[in-house]
Amino acid sequence: MTALGIDIGSTTIKGAVLGNTPTGQPLVGALAKAPFPHPVTGLPPGCFEIDPHQVLHATRQVLESLVQQAPSANRLYLCGQMGGAVVCDTQGQPLTRYLSWRDQRATLPAASGHTLLQEATTLLADILPEIGNELKPGSTSLLLHALKRTGNLPAQGVPATIGDAMAAMLTNTAPRIHPTMAIGLLNLAQGGWHRQMLCRLGLDHLHWQDLPNLVTPLGTTLCKGSQLEVFAVVGDQQGALFGAGLLPGELSLNVSTGAQVSRLVNQYTPAAHQTRHYLDGLLLETITHIPAGRSLHALVDLLTELSRAQDLPVGNPWQTITRLATQAPQDAGGLAANIAFFPSAVGDSGSLTGIRLENLSAGNLLVAATRDLATNLAQCASQLNPYTSWNKIRLSGGLSRDLPLLTALIQQYFPTATVLESAVEEETLAGLANIASASKA
Repeated sequence: MTALGIDIGSTTIKGAVLGNTPTGQPLVGALAKAPFPHPVTGLPPGCFEIDPHQVLHATRQVLESLVQQAPSANRLYLCGQMGGAVVCDTQGQPLTRYLSWRDQRATLPAASGHTLLQEATTLLADILPEIGNELKPGSTSLLLHALKRTGNLPAQGVPATIGDAMAAMLTNTAPRIHPTMAIGLLNLAQGGWHRQMLCRLGLDHLHWQDLPNLVTPLGTTLCKGSQLEVFAVVGDQQGALFGAGLLPGELSLNVSTGAQVSRLVNQYTPAAHQTRHYLDGLLLETITHIPAGRSLHALVDLLTELSRAQDLPVGNPWQTITRLATQAPQDAGGLAANIAFFPSAVGDSGSLTGIRLENLSAGNLLVAATRDLATNLAQCASQLNPYTSWNKIRLSGGLSRDLPLLTALIQQYFPTATVLESAVEEETLAGLANIASASKA
């Protein structure tokens, strides 16, 4: 039996033929990729919407490429971006556009002077811990609530994330949300959908389907003559950590476009941080939205703006700036950066201080930004569990591999811990390979 895996990311949709793990290679052959579609233009401020049919077209492109590599494949496993919302009918056809987790409409002041996020936070204040403190501008619940408030929420629709919608469209079935994707929607204390929360937000009339497992397929899809069983979509964070080999008792530092600090626990305990469902019956205590690659690439864009504005070649700016950073002193010559350039777990506005003529350089700038990233990770790890002295740290994410300095700085903050770097590059797809292998067993 051959399985395929597709990661529906917010920048790239990529897939691979899944290997026989954990004893063998997790991925077989070449990756298949397609860009995630661009957002719809001409929308009101703060809105970030994508046509689901375009996402399906890109997903099918990746799937067709994988089937060409493995025509005997008969199973398809998926992971995807958490948050965001799309409403479908019972046959899996979208009734709305996909409102991305990057959508910011809930942060804009309404006629009352308050934002939708502020109003919802007040409305749900007493039950926020029960939903894992998962109420962000791009949360599925809040975006559905925004549609409800404007009269644009289909009355008989089935809610989904974009990954669930893709699985539904491929199988022509109603979307079903796996617990790892249903962040902020489940009652962590009692189990199942948090009906009280759904009622308060005016979402109780939607058709909330039964929560699926990863053993029973949602349905089947046909691709180039191959019929594949399609399984429930797993959250990309959980998939990546599963692929990186996170174990109970370890601190996870996942650093990519954004960064998260996490740990696995056996049972739910009310806390100020976020709590999500993981795999194998475990929960994930986590702090997300820590500035990382998104902020660093904004700095690179600034450094290359003049060249790009003049249509001059910029080469490989990231490779160049990381090389310059290796030649810069670890204290960045006194330059200090705060990379919270957007609403995040560590603030919503950044800064650059300690500037002198002799230290204002691209290399020092990246070193200062990386130091701030490491500092934020350490501070959030302390918030996650202030009473634990971590013995093992599981470092994962593409940015952690691109910035060797980050590993050295993390080691300074955790001098007694062993820092374990992920042995695989495509961690989300490796996580799907682990899931497929376990399901087959």
